[in-house]
This record gives sequence, structure tokens and C-alpha cells, in this order.
Amino acid sequence: MNDRLSVLRSLRVLFTYRARLWEGIVSDARQRYAGSVLGMAWNFVLPLFQLSIYTVVYVYIFRIRPASLTEYQYVVLVFSGLVPLLAFNESLTSATGALVANRSLLMNSVFPAELIPVRAAFAGQAPSIVGLAVTLVAGVAVASAGWRTALIVPVLWLLLLMLAVGLGWVLSLLTLIARDVQHGLGLVMLALFILSPFAYTPDMVPRGSRPLLYANPLSYYVLSFQQAICYGRWPPAEILLPATALSCICFFGGFALFHRMKYVFFDYA
Repeated sequence: MNDRLSVLRSLRVLFTYRARLWEGIVSDARQRYAGSVLGMAWNFVLPLFQLSIYTVVYVYIFRIRPASLTEYQYVVLVFSGLVPLLAFNESLTSATGALVANRSLLMNSVFPAELIPVRAAFAGQAPSIVGLAVTLVAGVAVASAGWRTALIVPVLWLLLLMLAVGLGWVLSLLTLIARDVQHGLGLVMLALFILSPFAYTPDMVPRGSRPLLYANPLSYYVLSFQQAICYGRWPPAEILLPATALSCICFFGGFALFHRMKYVFFDYA
């Protein structure tokens, strides 16, 4: 019963304050590049620059790719795994530091504190959405992306953001007590990034090392995006179900913990 109430409460808060949440997301997105010469154009420059670098490194320097993929299809494979990783890293990092950066809003009854990490997580998604759009176009042009991709990719993106927001709720509270959480998060994300199969397939990993690959929760999201965009297939159940479960558990569990413990942690702000 308590779990059901926490789920309903979290959904009700998001729905009730959806207008204010959207206004906050737009405002934060504009503030990110305020004062810069290129302004919002950085939302296009950054992802294109990042994807270009990884293309050169993995295609023309490392020269590794599955035998079943052409050179251009391998680029799509890398992009379809890399873009979600970059999006998750940006969302989680922003959500983790959101309460520290917005102390004045912690006791604000007009804008619930629960929405502060959500706003931060979504505000930085514009470059990642551009990167995803570029990847989808490439997937249609040179890989096997099709109608299945159009249906499943938005769902996968939502699951990824739910995971980031759920973890962000918990980590943002801990950051109020110890700023070390933000620094430690960078190290954890680096390890998860390296262990994620965005530039290779599980078949390319030695059999004895594959459990380490699947112990990384981000692998399930990377593989799901790759199946949809590069191969044009529905992600298999053994990949999609763990990703869905992780997202739901972290999102609703993170909200419940934040809602119950926020005033205890706010004393440290």
C-alpha cells in the first residue's frame, strides 16, 4: 500500500506542477549559455563536435568494429550507445548538484523541492536530443532503423531519464551533507562509461568477462538503444525488462525516500 501511495504521490506532484516545471526547464536551459556568443547554438555545436571526435577515434584510429557491420553502420552503433550515456551523465550530474545550487527554493511551497532535481535533469537535455536526432537520421540512412525505432526510442529515453532523476533525488540530498558526493560521482560515472558496450558488442567480450559487462546497469540501456537504432529491432526481453525495472525502482523509490527525508537533510543546507 505504501509503495502504491508513493507512486501515485510522485505522479500527482509532476502533473500538478507541470506548467511550473516546464517554465523552470526552459529558464535553466536558456541560462546555461547566457552571455555566450553562440548562445543556444551550442546545443548543436557540442553534440556534433563530441560525435565527430568519437567517430575519428573509434573508426579511423582504433579501427575496431564487428564483422557484420560496415564502417558507417559501426558509426551508428557507437552513436546509438554513446548519446544515451552522455545524456545520462549530464542529467544525473545536474540533478545531484541541484539542491546545493538552489538553496533558496528548498522551503518554497510554490515550487516543491522534489521538482528541483527534475528540472535540472531535463534542462540539460537539449544537446543530447540533437545528438539523438543526428543518430536517428544516420540510422535510417545507413543502418536498419525503421518504424520500430520511432516507437521504442522515446520510451527508452524516458526510462533513462527516470533512472537519472530517481538517483538524482537521493544523491542531491546526500550532497547537502557532503559535497564529496559530486566528486565521487564523477569517478563512478567514468568507470561505468568505460564498462559500457557503446563501441563494441557483447560477442566481442571474452566469455569470462561478460558478467562484468552485465553488472553495469547502463549496459542494458546502451544495448537497448543499439538494438533499436542500429539493428532496427525491438530490444530483447532480457535487456529491456531489467532496464524498465531499474528505472521504475529508482524513480519511485527515489521519490519516496526524498519525500520522507527531505526536511532532515534540509537542515544541512
